[in-house]
Amino acid sequence: MDFISLLSFVLLLLLRVTSAQLTATITSPDGKYLVDVTVSNPTAHTIAILNWNNLFDPIRRLSPAIIVRDARGFRVPMPTTYVMRAGMRESDFCRLAPGANFSRGYDLRARVRGGPDVLRGNITVGLPDGFKGIASADRWMAPVAAIATRVKGNSPTFGDYEAAGLQDITLRSRRLHLHLGNAVLGDNRTGFQDDAGDGIHVDPRDCLPSDERINMHNALEGASTYANALALAADDPSNRLFANYFHPSGRETVRKVAAALQTAFKEQGPRVTAYCTDDANLCDTNPHVLGHSATESRLGDTQVMLCPDALKLPEAPSPCSSHPRREIGATASRVILHLLLTLNTVVGGTLTGNVYGSGACQLLKNSHIFPTLRNPDSYAQLAIAQYTYGFGGPPYSGPRCPPKLGIVPRIQ
Repeated sequence: MDFISLLSFVLLLLLRVTSAQLTATITSPDGKYLVDVTVSNPTAHTIAILNWNNLFDPIRRLSPAIIVRDARGFRVPMPTTYVMRAGMRESDFCRLAPGANFSRGYDLRARVRGGPDVLRGNITVGLPDGFKGIASADRWMAPVAAIATRVKGNSPTFGDYEAAGLQDITLRSRRLHLHLGNAVLGDNRTGFQDDAGDGIHVDPRDCLPSDERINMHNALEGASTYANALALAADDPSNRLFANYFHPSGRETVRKVAAALQTAFKEQGPRVTAYCTDDANLCDTNPHVLGHSATESRLGDTQVMLCPDALKLPEAPSPCSSHPRREIGATASRVILHLLLTLNTVVGGTLTGNVYGSGACQLLKNSHIFPTLRNPDSYAQLAIAQYTYGFGGPPYSGPRCPPKLGIVPRIQ
């Protein structure tokens, strides 16, 4: 390689690993309830932003794009839907050319989910610190390794997200301060008190074909086992698998999330309905969609939904039954667990990260833009690894088979 070629390679590498900078303004046309967000690209090159589950997402009914805090600085729970994909495609990226803008509007009156609480007085509206994407995207295309394969009638194969080379795209913005003259009520229901003790269940009017119902119940049972495994990983300070995905300082948060999941599966938590019917029509419109979730709002109950292809995924194999060296296969239980982690009514916090895959989640641990504690798949990856290598506890009581040198292979 000559000097010019080497220099070009180094410059290209630097472009791929450095962050790009977007700016945003938040305004209110009426000074009370309406919020407009405009994101701009002030750089000299095109930036491609992964549009999953954020303000750029075209298929979301609601999005966790804005962050609302009350007068005490506490984050206000917002009703959201979350969509889980198996892989990337070109249309999953919103491209902003140099100097281009992207705008979206919100009405706080339709988006506050306060349960018995009331939002009033002084509030602030903010945005996340950044997104995932490609800084220099003029000629960028999704690599084949990041694209899921989905043959009609067969189970999907998850794309390798780490192979996409996504970067942290930082966002600079100032919070908007508002004063609500009139109170904004939460939902008509007083929280989940009427449904206390119901936990997670399958709608008796849904999943009517016997194979769908069996697959859904098996998926929930497996996800329950994963939740127990996550709790065991968080409770053990010497757990090496934990250190692959989380910093030690996050152990208490992981423990609380795991406990909340266990409570839900013990039918002691908030009501969550599992569906096989895709009323939102997302499974057919995007071949990479595996399922979606929605927190309780005026749209209806808190729910998770698995697409037909996700329901066809196999059950999790018994721990250590076939020691995985290169890859741990995808399961419907992994999809269910991931979706449950996106429900703030279940886990008590807003987890909206979109970093998938064991390699990518382990790299996320060192990110300053995207807190790994807010990334659902980081929890799912740890739970699956803990279970697969025999550390997950009951109902498994066989031998353990830790990965060589503690290195976890790719988890589908």
